[in-house]
Amino acid sequence: MLQRGPSKETFATPAKFQPLRILMARSKTTFAHHLLMLNLTLNGGAQKPDAVSRCQNLGALVTGIVNTCLMDRPTIGDSRGRLLWVDRWAASFSDDPETVLELVDTMSGADTETTGDCLTLMARIFDDARMNQENEEPGASDFFHVFELGLSERTEAGELDDEICFGLCQAYLRAGLTPPDQMRIAPNAIESLLGDDVPELPNVADLAEGLVLNKASPFETYTGLRDVVGAMPAQVTTAFLTQMIGQGDPRMIAVGRYFLLDPVAEMRDAAIAGFELLVEGANVDATLLSDLIQIRNWLPNGKMLDRLIKTALRKEPSGGSVPQPWQLHRIMTSLPDGTGSQSIMGVCSRGSTRAVAAAMIKEGHGIKDAYVIPCSSRSDQKTIVEQIGQAMTMHDVSPSYLAPAIGFALGDGLAHGAVTTPGFLDVAAMFGIGDLTPNTGGHGALLGAVDPEGKLAALSETHRSRLIGKSRDWFSEHDISTSWFVSDDTLMVVLEEASTAASARKIVAAHLGEKRDRWAKCFARSALILRNDQNAPPDAWMSFAAVAQALEAGRDIKKIPVFEDILGLTLEVARARTIDDPGDDLEWGNGGFEPPDIEPERHGELARLLKGSPLKPDQIDGYLTAVLIAPEFVSPNEWLMPLLGGVEVKGHGSIQRILDILMLRYGALDEAVILGEIGAEVRNLPPKRFVAWVKGFSQAVDGIKGAWPKRALSRDDKRVLNLIRNAANDDLTQTLKPLLPSWLQMTAVKWRED
Repeated sequence: MLQRGPSKETFATPAKFQPLRILMARSKTTFAHHLLMLNLTLNGGAQKPDAVSRCQNLGALVTGIVNTCLMDRPTIGDSRGRLLWVDRWAASFSDDPETVLELVDTMSGADTETTGDCLTLMARIFDDARMNQENEEPGASDFFHVFELGLSERTEAGELDDEICFGLCQAYLRAGLTPPDQMRIAPNAIESLLGDDVPELPNVADLAEGLVLNKASPFETYTGLRDVVGAMPAQVTTAFLTQMIGQGDPRMIAVGRYFLLDPVAEMRDAAIAGFELLVEGANVDATLLSDLIQIRNWLPNGKMLDRLIKTALRKEPSGGSVPQPWQLHRIMTSLPDGTGSQSIMGVCSRGSTRAVAAAMIKEGHGIKDAYVIPCSSRSDQKTIVEQIGQAMTMHDVSPSYLAPAIGFALGDGLAHGAVTTPGFLDVAAMFGIGDLTPNTGGHGALLGAVDPEGKLAALSETHRSRLIGKSRDWFSEHDISTSWFVSDDTLMVVLEEASTAASARKIVAAHLGEKRDRWAKCFARSALILRNDQNAPPDAWMSFAAVAQALEAGRDIKKIPVFEDILGLTLEVARARTIDDPGDDLEWGNGGFEPPDIEPERHGELARLLKGSPLKPDQIDGYLTAVLIAPEFVSPNEWLMPLLGGVEVKGHGSIQRILDILMLRYGALDEAVILGEIGAEVRNLPPKRFVAWVKGFSQAVDGIKGAWPKRALSRDDKRVLNLIRNAANDDLTQTLKPLLPSWLQMTAVKWRED
């Protein structure tokens, strides 16, 4: 079972391991938008209607998106497919509260399976919307306000039954959010026990265990309990948790420690009240007191916990059992991405027990997430580590890296009022840093930890300038750089006023200058990683540290080469969002949203339309196949121009007909992917057509930026791709053709599942 924090995953998920989100993948392009682009953007429509009919069309479009989403649901019993479905659709809805309300409406009267799937999707939508707010994404600040206004209207109208209200509350909790008061419902069994006066509850420990799985670990019990108890009215939640801990059952005391770090304030307060009851009854031993002192270090405002600890110390507690320590065999970490997020992984064992411990640091949020992946064997542990390495570029660092990195993260979280994630209680023990004190020294102290010997200070100005100049190579040396851009709401609003490319560059440059402290911290953290990575070039950490120092000293970002790349990428993202926004740029018909009718392709038609151009039909099929099975999703506006750029098409209406046929072929190939039949036709292609097909495939792999990142490819994948590239020039037909169909099918399955 996967043990991890409540904001990212539902309790008791059937999947033991799920591939981690690639932190650098921050694009908002989604599966739903993909469908809209194919159905609308590639096909011209009538002139834009008036405001009334446009609103009607927008309503029809919202309904169409929700219906398409539900039609895309996996079959009953396909738990892995359900997780992939959630991944595909959550981002589509996370910036559109009206569409999410439409999804809520579909749950009324739906069967249990549909409602359950929708609530699972809802939890992920809330999680993404919360992260959008944290990252100050355009339009994100109003999501929950608009959504909760809609919920209030539906609640007052009696449109939501208790089951849906309870499920929506659980979705909020799983995203680390406090549910709206009007949605919180107490099950009859609990409510009848409480009455109006909040009496003492009998056998709370047994009742609590009855709400979760048998033989669950303390952390698993915590995640299961909070989903139920946190969805009840505040009075019920407080009474239940306080007495669950205060009654002194050792099982519930262990669970209660996690509630001290819960993201919902009322749960933290209830847990403190429960431990106060324990202290009053002298039921706190030395081991529990040590845990309470450790947790106090991770709370930004824990005066109530301070009072509790002082009272416990006066009673001079003793006893308690200290678990056997974990052995830490390997530490891996990613570089910080553009949001300041970074993953740290530890390969651990304790006796015959093996696990992978993970923590996510985020600028301004401290230890944002932490969880444990249990492993059944050494080979299982090795497989999981390999999967993590394929998902993102990781750096092996020495164990000495952990104390400064985690210490500064804890200090950063405290400075911003962030509560450390509950899962860190387990991860800290596995990392061997349970007694670590948060470092609140700030940026100067971080740079001091990077370079304690003062090597940079001893360098000449010329040498330091050379190190700063080396930052021009960072984008080619580090995959994480694809996330180094700014996309916050403030910048995007100002960019809308830019009338020329020059004015847009000026606006972005000024904004980057205002964010210099954020980038200085990002690069200082990167320097600390590279300093502790024995496989990194000797001057790699010094280059990052020199740039961080230069930013702190006030150096103009125009004189730091990496900011030219960051500026350019920021402008690319801003342009892509303008193109990807289906609002004013879409053509709307007068009769609501309807997929366009396309005349079937006639025999030889595409070849005739392409006559005189360098493109061939089989080349297009190869190209579209590479688009569909690519590790990273590719939207139509990303793949159309590289395919059709520079192609001259003669004849009125020919280009539209080519786009129609592209859409038909894309749909047919997509269906082949779903049915596991992709590549079957390649076996029968004659040599010239086969060469055209592999040429198109190579064109997509090498020409669509970010679609086939090297970090995502295994050694075998790279070998096959090299064969495909060389097949156009060398006679590799006999070698490649028998291999290709099975590789295409395996690759399609791998990336659709991941």
